[in-house]
Amino acid sequence: MSNKQKANTTVAKIPIKNIWLLLLYASGFYQTLGKQQRVQLENNPEDLIKLTAELYCEAARKRFMRSLSCGYTQQTQILNRVRGKIDILATVRQHLLEKGRIQCQFEVLTIDTPKNRYIHAAAHTLLRLVEDKELKIRCQKIISRFNTLKIGQSTHYDFRADYFDRAGTQDRYLLTLCRLIFKLAIPTEQAGVQSAEQIKKTDTWLRRLFEKATIGFARVNLPASSWEISSGKRLFWQQESASNHIEDFLPNMQTDLIIEHSACQHRMIIDTKCTSIIRQSSFYNNKKFKSEHIYQLYAYLRSQENTTDAPSCHATGMLLYPAIDENINEHVIIQNHIIRFSTINLQEDSRLIRKNLLRLLSQCSCIPTNNT
Repeated sequence: MSNKQKANTTVAKIPIKNIWLLLLYASGFYQTLGKQQRVQLENNPEDLIKLTAELYCEAARKRFMRSLSCGYTQQTQILNRVRGKIDILATVRQHLLEKGRIQCQFEVLTIDTPKNRYIHAAAHTLLRLVEDKELKIRCQKIISRFNTLKIGQSTHYDFRADYFDRAGTQDRYLLTLCRLIFKLAIPTEQAGVQSAEQIKKTDTWLRRLFEKATIGFARVNLPASSWEISSGKRLFWQQESASNHIEDFLPNMQTDLIIEHSACQHRMIIDTKCTSIIRQSSFYNNKKFKSEHIYQLYAYLRSQENTTDAPSCHATGMLLYPAIDENINEHVIIQNHIIRFSTINLQEDSRLIRKNLLRLLSQCSCIPTNNT
């Protein structure tokens, strides 16, 4: 990518310090922190890697004390007795029966599991990221333990595919830390000085990060006693009659974030974008909001109206963008729905980002906005 192309991307204009902040909000780890730790990291997000390393090293040490979790792995071997299942085709092809042998497939109990390989790889990643000498030594000791136990490495792990028994649930906290560690694997130049154009990330990457950060921030900072928060919710078209194959052609509707204040019966559908909020008109030299974004949000709002669901009939919609060159916060009421066009300036100080994001998310007519 040329320098000119880099300069035209959104991610190139955001300081690394605030990329760290988005990573913090997007992480499940953020939800496990106490209020004091959250405030400390929000004010100094570049300290996130050091705190994560300290927590990882302590969690890994405790895990070794309790012994690592085991699992079964599939193996194939040529044996002189039956074990597990016989691979008949391989046995016949290699004429093994004439030699008194058979090829078998069986499961073996081992600690060299995907889970433990993922935890091992995280220590290697931390070793490259942290600068603190004591933490480096602690990471090296953890790596030595894994090597002694002959456990490999893997930077990929599918939480959904794995099975967590009662003992395995002890790994969840450690695995959450590991997932954050791999997301933090970006250059560690001085925070706020070097721009993020040195990170080879695209606006598509930033859009996903911005979406997850907004969701994570809402879950932690909007009290669960008052607010209901859902993300990635699929919306369905209200159909009265349809042809047999219409479902094959109707586009899916899936929201980024829906927040609802139960006492006020206030619902807001939020769609995050990672592009300029406006489009420059070449004919009249004026600025306009992007029509395709408005149509999308309008469909989310109007298609869900239902008289049996009061909030759906006057729900608010918000298009939320990272600010590019200018801050915009406008709204309009269209057919009983407030539609907001809002930006968050990710070039600002982290305290201002937090304050402004909380203000935008907690906009509700029946309660005061909390800007603290």
